[in-house]
Amino acid sequence: MSDAPVTPGETPPVRRSFWRGAGGGCLLAVLLPVVGLFLLVKVPMWVDDAKLDSLIERFEDHPLPPKTYWADGGAEGSIALRGNGNHCDYRARFTLETELPVRELLAYYKQADIAGVESSRPSITAWIRPSSEQAVYGRRSVIVELIDSTDAGLDIRCH
Repeated sequence: MSDAPVTPGETPPVRRSFWRGAGGGCLLAVLLPVVGLFLLVKVPMWVDDAKLDSLIERFEDHPLPPKTYWADGGAEGSIALRGNGNHCDYRARFTLETELPVRELLAYYKQADIAGVESSRPSITAWIRPSSEQAVYGRRSVIVELIDSTDAGLDIRCH
């Protein structure tokens, strides 16, 4: 591609970038509020998701009780407003295979020093998975659930 010929004494045409022209300015004026609104909504959600992931990681890093093993599948976590009020509820569920009675499993985890989402300890409950009433090889499938709450902040899932 060759440039247009320039006559002597004439200044060559200047190519303006798209962003400095009228089209780029209009596009920027439209996109900037959309991106700002997206970030205003998503950043608090990302922060709360990181808090939940950290809670799950602390539970998984804690040693398992004796005669207890991880079941297939990973943790199931959720963040939502449960009940009424202006707070954020974090819930993480784990499935374990254990030979221990549920009360011993609960006692083990209730004395464990697993920090909650912010500072307090989470509420821990456990129950036998309904489909595994019959123990296979002396083990039962048990669901362990951790629940914790914080202020709602700006996360729209918690309002």
